[in-house]
Amino acid sequence: MARFLVVLIASLLAAACATSVRTNVAVTHAFPPAGAAKAVAIIPYTNTLGARQDYQDSASKLAAQLRSQGYTIVARDGPAQPDYLAFFLYTIDGGTPVNQLEGRPSPRTGSIITYGLRTQFSAATRRIYMRSVTVDIVDRARFNPNAPATYLDARVYSGSATSDGACSAMAPVIDPMLTALFSDFPGQNGRLQRVDVPADFTCGLDRFG
Repeated sequence: MARFLVVLIASLLAAACATSVRTNVAVTHAFPPAGAAKAVAIIPYTNTLGARQDYQDSASKLAAQLRSQGYTIVARDGPAQPDYLAFFLYTIDGGTPVNQLEGRPSPRTGSIITYGLRTQFSAATRRIYMRSVTVDIVDRARFNPNAPATYLDARVYSGSATSDGACSAMAPVIDPMLTALFSDFPGQNGRLQRVDVPADFTCGLDRFG
């Protein structure tokens, strides 16, 4: 009996400490039925993103998700011409101070009077960061880089994943967010759903990463 209680308590503690990334996923697409078994080139949405040190690692995570769906990853200007171009974008904001007790935005600083002395205190005990991942896939044969208007006409898939939490960096959460985005790829057109992906990392103070 004592052993059972120990195991039960340990299980409850593990569940309480479990971390997950709660992600909202929105998808619109017009993929043909035989969309898989095609070649895809991953392209940063902006030149600035492509120059970041973490881009190659993040792009490799996207490549792994596309391979799991049956796609072949090729270079945009390589010997093998891609059927699709996957434009990749991810961002994180500077965080919003929140009151831990009330769970709402609060001022950065305030004051409190104690024993006749006025001292500064911080009403915001933590910050919540908004993260987003966007993947747009366009049909290369229908897209002309010199004619931006063709981008929307050639786009066959647009997926976005957003999450918020105490983790202030993209690196720990981008893999779970991509997992959420591709959990039902390409997904139901026009559907918005919430996906909680378990994640094993210490970034952040709450279970939402």
